[in-house]
Amino acid sequence: MTEKRFVVSMSPHVRNGRTIRSLVYATIGALVPAAAWGVYQFGFPAALLILVGVASAVLTELIVSKIARLPIKVGDGHAILVGLLLALLLPAGCPVWVVGIGAALGVLVGKMTFGPLGGSPISPVLVGFLIVILSWPQEVSSFVQPNLLPDGAPAEALKADDAAPAEDPQAAVFADPSDAADYAMGDLFLGKQAGAIGTISPLLLLLGGLFLIWRRAARWQGPVGYILGVVLTSGISHAVDPGQYPTCGFQLFTGATMLGAFFLCTEWSTTPVSPKGLFFYGIFAGFLTILFRLTGMSFGSVAYAIAIASLATPLFDRLATVPFGKVVDHA
Repeated sequence: MTEKRFVVSMSPHVRNGRTIRSLVYATIGALVPAAAWGVYQFGFPAALLILVGVASAVLTELIVSKIARLPIKVGDGHAILVGLLLALLLPAGCPVWVVGIGAALGVLVGKMTFGPLGGSPISPVLVGFLIVILSWPQEVSSFVQPNLLPDGAPAEALKADDAAPAEDPQAAVFADPSDAADYAMGDLFLGKQAGAIGTISPLLLLLGGLFLIWRRAARWQGPVGYILGVVLTSGISHAVDPGQYPTCGFQLFTGATMLGAFFLCTEWSTTPVSPKGLFFYGIFAGFLTILFRLTGMSFGSVAYAIAIASLATPLFDRLATVPFGKVVDHA
């Protein structure tokens, strides 16, 4: 009689063909249009920051893996994604060394410290970004004027050598709420604004996010919940005091709102597992984003909000537990 052997292995036992590498490179591809627009708007300094961020993240992971005698996995592209996202969250006027340090610390502290990929409670991108904005707040606020300005803007005056430094819309409106009337929603949506390299084009970020959802590289509950949280909170605040607080459209199309919705709220390892938990996670992060902006945090509000929501991920999963199996009552 032939002996039958059964091989018992770890889950997952059912595979759909998707790998970490495919998910990561799909995300990188979805970010390329927004990154390209940032390079077009801000020129060579933006491209240099992106290259330095990616190189620093990849080299840090490679060196740490060599020292710790860990398998070399830079080929999965995750370090590239960390460096790219970190650079896109910073303005083109930011010093190169800040981006390099931020990307390196994001990988070292936010990823490699917690072991294999997926073990960190907060996205390595957010870890690196929060370190640099806390350490060098002036350097990371060095905004520059884009090449393509809003319709009707005095291009020569704004780009003159003696012109005042560029200011992102969030900071400008918080300083003077009446400035909100100067921003056309169409210009903001199309990316004709000052800001961080990869956050100035809500249109391209939206298209990239929809591509990820279509490819099933991201779940829709996070972005939808986040945008809903932003819309509800900003809508209520604007209704309470229209002269003090900007509209929902302004809050959606400025800052890092759209990048946060589609590329930070969709990270698999730092967000709730259950769909319902992910949806409420997004709402909570959107609420915190607007709350921070209304209290004066014009730059970095998205990062702080999503980082705090990520720490509460176990709570959201516990509130929306998905039971396996069912109870059958026998007669």
